[in-house]
Amino acid sequence: MIDTLNLALPYFGLIFIGFACGRSKGPPEAGLAWMNFFLLHVWLPALLFGIMSKTPFEELNNPPFLIATTLGTMSAFVLAMSAGRIPVRVKKARQTNDLS
Repeated sequence: MIDTLNLALPYFGLIFIGFACGRSKGPPEAGLAWMNFFLLHVWLPALLFGIMSKTPFEELNNPPFLIATTLGTMSAFVLAMSAGRIPVRVKKARQTNDLS
């Protein structure tokens, strides 16, 4: 359980810090864009690299885990992409009906 908490706390801690800062100051949109850039392109890759570099290869080379995470990621992607296309199809159908 401690290993799971050590892995998850940096993510949720950063989310909480961002939430608390946003509530206390109310930063402008430009500030949020730079925070997004920092989190996605600087902090998150460094965190993932640090975690992966400390993990023994035997734990990383776990086929059931790799298959499950790959299928889960693909399922989430397909579901999100399908859900995103529904409004586009509805909008196109409405535009076609309006032209008729």
